[in-house]
Parts: sequence; structure tokens; C-alpha cells
Amino acid sequence: MFSITLTAAAREALRPDEVIFFEWHGIGVCCAHDGEFSARPVRRARLPRRARQLGDDPAFALPVAWMHLAGHAVTIDCHTWGRWRRFTTDLPCLGGTVR
Repeated sequence: MFSITLTAAAREALRPDEVIFFEWHGIGVCCAHDGEFSARPVRRARLPRRARQLGDDPAFALPVAWMHLAGHAVTIDCHTWGRWRRFTTDLPCLGGTVR
């Protein structure tokens, strides 16, 4: 159902207590059901109770985001510059950036 893949660089950049967390933000006007994803590294202890794991990788989502991600293949990568980490994804609606 879900195909969430973390590259080796993304797995290495995640701290031992972190996971990638996806949220869906509705931004529709009137009756439109438009929106966008946000995804970011979060400590596992700070995940909302309703968050569910997506596949076998350390990626979680709330039910609304889970519904929008179902059936999509998502690859998450990470680039580092010193202390800074920049996670990226191939989701077009996310603009490619996971912060």
C-alpha cells in the first residue's frame, strides 16, 4: 500500500530517536479539497497518538496525510552541510523539500 523509501543518506542523517513525519494541510478555497504536505524529522516520543507508520521505514503520518499518500511511491533523501540537514522528497506537491 505504501512505498516510502529512505536513501542511505537520509537514514544516516536521522538521529536514533527521530522519524520522518508527514502532515496534510488543507488550503482549499470554498469547497475545494486542495492542500499540501509538510514533512519533517520528529522525535519518536513527540509523535501524535494518532500517527501511523507508513510501511517498514521510519515514516509516520496522521490519518488525513495517510489517505493522500496511499498508493504513492515516495523517496526521501538528505543533504547535509555541517550541522544543517536538508531532507528532500520526490513528492511534487511538497515542492521536494522536507524540513
